[in-house]
Amino acid sequence: MRDQNARQPCAQAATQAARPTARVALEPLHTPPAATAQALLGLAKALIGDAPVTEAELQLLQTVPACSDAATLAALTQDIRAGQDPLGAMFCQLFHATTRRPEGQTFTPEPVVRGMVNWAQRQGRPVARLVDPGAGSGRYTLAGLRAFPQAEAVAVEKDPLVALLLRANLAAAGLAHRATVLVGDYRELALAPVPGPTLFIGNPPYVRHHDISPGWKTWYAYCLAHAGLKGSQLAGLHLHFFLKTRQLAAPGDFGVFVTAAEWMDVNYGQALRDMLTDGLGGTEIYVVAPELQVFEDAMVSAAITCFAPGLWTQTASATATATATGTGTASVAPALRFQSIQAPADLLTLPPGREIPREAARQERKWSLLLRGGRPPRRPGQMELGELFQVSRGQVTGLNRVWVHSSAAPPLPDAYLIPTITDAADISTAQGHEITSLDRLRRVVCLPRDLAPLPAAHRRAIETFLDWARQQGAQDGYIARHRKPWWHVHLRDPAPIVMTYMGRRPPAFAFNAAGARLINVAHGLYPRQPLTEAQLRRLVQWLNANVSIEAGRVYAGGLTKFEPSEAMRILLPRDLLE
Repeated sequence: MRDQNARQPCAQAATQAARPTARVALEPLHTPPAATAQALLGLAKALIGDAPVTEAELQLLQTVPACSDAATLAALTQDIRAGQDPLGAMFCQLFHATTRRPEGQTFTPEPVVRGMVNWAQRQGRPVARLVDPGAGSGRYTLAGLRAFPQAEAVAVEKDPLVALLLRANLAAAGLAHRATVLVGDYRELALAPVPGPTLFIGNPPYVRHHDISPGWKTWYAYCLAHAGLKGSQLAGLHLHFFLKTRQLAAPGDFGVFVTAAEWMDVNYGQALRDMLTDGLGGTEIYVVAPELQVFEDAMVSAAITCFAPGLWTQTASATATATATGTGTASVAPALRFQSIQAPADLLTLPPGREIPREAARQERKWSLLLRGGRPPRRPGQMELGELFQVSRGQVTGLNRVWVHSSAAPPLPDAYLIPTITDAADISTAQGHEITSLDRLRRVVCLPRDLAPLPAAHRRAIETFLDWARQQGAQDGYIARHRKPWWHVHLRDPAPIVMTYMGRRPPAFAFNAAGARLINVAHGLYPRQPLTEAQLRRLVQWLNANVSIEAGRVYAGGLTKFEPSEAMRILLPRDLLE
């Protein structure tokens, strides 16, 4: 009789991971608890069999026996061949999103994969090779190989455990002979020429710049400069992958990636916007409406970006030749098309969008506006808010639970506790859009740089507080380590107008009659020219009544964010000052 203790984890794992991708409909999945990592490895080991793996993968496989439950393996194989990803679903159950997020391991739902593959098929190109960067468990790789029977695949995955799931899926689907799995960093990939187009398709990992090593940030800056582009080292890993794709791709290749949509508007996204209007050859941008949360474990709006590297160069070259020889008429560079995806069904078809001239896209720094046809023109009698105000975010404390004083902290003399706006609700709930009193505001700890001249009683209280702050780790954070001394939180002078910048509604503005200070939960509006109290009040009333949510940057779930630069572009009538 087969050992029940040995087979049970295998059967449990397969049962609990049943058909995840077939159920994805842009809502969170409700699945039972997952099995163990050992069971997952056992399943992968059995499906992979004797196929060669890397040393890193082999070290993992040697820690577990292969699952020997034939019925379980047969059921898994049937599901995988039906286009499902039970192993990937089990991995997501075993490792919470907070664990996977620093590695950029956000798995793509089946409708998004299918829609992107459908788009690639509609291009009518005989794909010779597909490249899947950050391949995960292989959802794009398997779907692409099925859609393009003559193609071979190069799937790049950095995590050895996930790479084993990819190999297991390929083996179960009978596609392993057409795929090369590389365990490593996509930025180190080299590709040999192939006789036909390469399709780049996938979900480049979203890793924030804080988790990217200085060496790779230097690589990114150097490669951009070498391509004649400018960029910021604040860029996330997904922009690194776009840049690497630009380096790898040849004229005739094409691609489609899904990423978070914030690159369309933020400063670090300018490098990608420049790439798409230049050598990467952007063709279509599809932005999924915030109400459709594509990634169940990441609160971001999704953008599906289609590109054909070298397309613009080819067009420009053909135009130059036709003009020089007189054999044809001059043409213009192909337009970029922008489309908003409002319904789940549209993800499968990715319908054509609004055409925006490439030069107009090149000049626009906020591409979310191109979804609506471009930036609204400034009408006569209008001005930008930035002509009147410098908009600045409030002070970063480095650790609000320490520097926003509370009953949990040791007491301090009132002289070092400054009434401050510490919550957006301090602004949005202000009666009559006016902050008239400091009494209801919390206090921020503002200690002088030099403690030596202070009265002895004050120094004792401050030292007691700082000992407590050290226990909370207040001196270890990035902000504190770059602040001298680490305890000196410097609050700017009060701004006469304050505004919220993030919420599921337009920003709220308030006249700061009480002179409250501000931390980074909100923005301060600092006049560039003298304004009377009456003018300030009139501006506040108009802004609260007229600023719409469309002027900001929208994330999944309808969360809208106004960066200072976006706030300064708000249009308002000049006669408000009269």
